[in-house]
Amino acid sequence: MPAPEGPKAGIISHDVLTIKENVPYLFTMPETYAPKRKDYVLSNLNDSRLLVRVRCPYCKRGHVYYPCDLIQIFGDVDVDSLMDRMTCESAKDHGRLVVETVYPQGMEAVGLRIRRLVSIKIKHVPVWKEG
Repeated sequence: MPAPEGPKAGIISHDVLTIKENVPYLFTMPETYAPKRKDYVLSNLNDSRLLVRVRCPYCKRGHVYYPCDLIQIFGDVDVDSLMDRMTCESAKDHGRLVVETVYPQGMEAVGLRIRRLVSIKIKHVPVWKEG
């Protein structure tokens, strides 16, 4: 196709896009990654009567907790951050735990054993100084 001459020189017309000579293209850049969701904190689970199920994928141990008990230990944190904050009780090197929210219904709720927080013990560690 020969190049156009005259007043339309430098303009190439396509079906959708018109490209002009010496004019930069103005394409929209994709959005940078930013989380579009709000964090789901433990107090929201309390309001909606959901429970937290924590399971170790290595040793297959699992426990169910009330969110109010976890708030006393970890504070009002995001549910997903509990994966890094909690460790398996049988061994500390089992990696990340699987944390999910559950709303027990029907037969699942009948035999469900829920762990309750009785007390929090603080460990006192002596610090020595030579002198």
